[in-house]
Amino acid sequence: MKKIYSFLATVGIVASLMAQNTVASDNFSYTGALTSNGWVSHSGTAGQLTANGSVANLVAGNSEDANIAFSTPYTIAAGVINKADYSATINVASATGLTTAGDYFLMFGGTAGTSVTFFYGRLYIKGSATGYTLGILNNSGGTATPTYGTEIPYGTAANITVTYTVDNVASTNTATLQINSQPLLSNATGTSAAATSLASVAIREAGTASAGTGNISIDNLVARTYSTTTLAVSDLSSTKAGSFVKNTFVKTNEITFGAQVKDVKVYNMFGQIVKTASVKENESLNVAELQKGNYIVTGTVNNQPVSQKILKD
Repeated sequence: MKKIYSFLATVGIVASLMAQNTVASDNFSYTGALTSNGWVSHSGTAGQLTANGSVANLVAGNSEDANIAFSTPYTIAAGVINKADYSATINVASATGLTTAGDYFLMFGGTAGTSVTFFYGRLYIKGSATGYTLGILNNSGGTATPTYGTEIPYGTAANITVTYTVDNVASTNTATLQINSQPLLSNATGTSAAATSLASVAIREAGTASAGTGNISIDNLVARTYSTTTLAVSDLSSTKAGSFVKNTFVKTNEITFGAQVKDVKVYNMFGQIVKTASVKENESLNVAELQKGNYIVTGTVNNQPVSQKILKD
C-alpha cells in the first residue's frame, strides 16, 4: 500500500475513473434516411445512407457523406492531453464493391453540418477474396499510411473502438483502433495539423461500385469525449519528483514541497479537485480534511507542469 506507482500507472488509474461525456449516439432502430433522423448530408447524393431498423447501410457505388453533431463540441485545449473516442459494430457480408487498396468510411469531423472537410481518427477498410481488414489513420498529410489489423472473415462482426488523442504537452496526435480481441493498433503517420476541435461523427461512402467502401453495416455507434483535467500532468524523474513533493507518503496531514509551486491542485482518484494552493519552497500544505487514500498533486515549477501521486495515511 505504501508503493508510489509510476506516472503512467497513475494516468491509467485516473483515466479509467475520469468523467466521460457521451456526445453522439445512434443505434439505427429507425427505417429510412439517416438525414431524416438527426444526420446532416455534407457531400454526395443526399438520402443514400439509410437504416433498416437495426443497422445503417453503406452501399457500394453510392456517394453520400453525412455527419451527426456532438451535443457539445469538443475544443482541443492547449497544454493538456485531449481525448475522444467512438465505438461501433461493423460487419461486411462480402467482397462486393470493396477496394483492395483501402479507403476510409467512419471518422470524427472537425465541424458539423453541411460543410465538414477536416477528418480525424479515420477508420479504413479493404477487402480480399476471403475477408475484410480494418485500419486506422490519425489524420491526413505526408505519406498518411493507415495501420491495419488482421483480416476478418466476411459475415463476422467487428466491435471497434477508435480513440483520437491530441497531446498538447508532447505536441503529438495519435489514433488507436481496438478490433475485437486483436492487438491494439496505433497510427500517427498523418502530418497535417492536429484537430483544434471535434464536433461530429461522420460516415463516408466513397469509390465506385466495384472498388470503394463497399457494402458495410454499422450499428451501436457511440462517441465520447473526456475531461482533460487529470490528464494535463507531466511525468517526473525521481529527482524532479523529490524536489516537487518531498513526502509522497503523507502521515502527518501535511504535504511538504521542495520548490516554489504555483497553482497547486490536489485531485482525488475520480478526477475531482479537492484542494488548491500556491506554496513556497519547503512550505507545507495542510490536508487534514482529506480522507485516507491516493491523490494526485499537480502544479507549475519554473513554468513547467509537474505532478506526483501521493498516499495519505
